[in-house]
Amino acid sequence: MPYVLVAYDISDDRRRTLVCDRLKAMGFTRAQKSVYIARGGSSRAKDVARALHRYVDRSEDSVLVLVLPHEVLDKAMIIGVNRVKMNERSFAII
Repeated sequence: MPYVLVAYDISDDRRRTLVCDRLKAMGFTRAQKSVYIARGGSSRAKDVARALHRYVDRSEDSVLVLVLPHEVLDKAMIIGVNRVKMNERSFAII
């Protein structure tokens, strides 16, 4: 099953908190301070893009929503703390 990755650059604390809270409510796991991930495909990616649209100031903020095949995360290398606990075997922690 593919994954949906959301990365954002939002300068306003209030809007950033709203986006963070919305992603958590939608079942996303925080991978980095501004990167979230969840299982799902293009439908889930479209749902999250629609949900976040209301919180984003398009003149200042940037949100990237990607659908990644599971093979991409199976080959991921993480340096430091593994914050993504979806499938422990899938990650090389170095």
